[in-house]
Amino acid sequence: MSRHGDISSSPDTVGVCVFQYPMPRLHTVDEVMKNADKICEIVKGTKMGLPGMDLIVFPEYSTMGIMYDRQEMFDTAMSIPGPLTDKFGAACKEAGVWGVFSITGEQHEEHPKKNPYNTCVLINDKGEVVQKYRKILPWTPIEGELLVVCWSSLPRVVPIEESHSAA
Repeated sequence: MSRHGDISSSPDTVGVCVFQYPMPRLHTVDEVMKNADKICEIVKGTKMGLPGMDLIVFPEYSTMGIMYDRQEMFDTAMSIPGPLTDKFGAACKEAGVWGVFSITGEQHEEHPKKNPYNTCVLINDKGEVVQKYRKILPWTPIEGELLVVCWSSLPRVVPIEESHSAA
């Protein structure tokens, strides 16, 4: 049951929080990891304040910011799974929520010969990375990959047209 100011959640709905987070300007791995710690505290604190929340979504660039310096971009790039997803996974598990996080510096398989990927990860309430999506840029189509769907314990999202036709 939701209370005033809470996010509603039930067996057939998903309580979602899309968190507005300022884009940081970071330069080192240490700064990225400290910012990730702040995001993890937000995940746990938001769940405490909004117990009906099932999923929290952070915006693009919220974790690593935009790296305007090419060397910084390569120096701060990280693997998935890796230290960032480990932190986010621990926070999601502790809070009992799913999370979507931006990792704009995922190491390319040929790191450091190729630019890092701009990636979004979905982490479940057990702390596991269940999906990652590399942003597809029309001017560099080799950067992207196909969109895939994963199964979750969260209720299925039904398009409006489908939900009205079923009634």
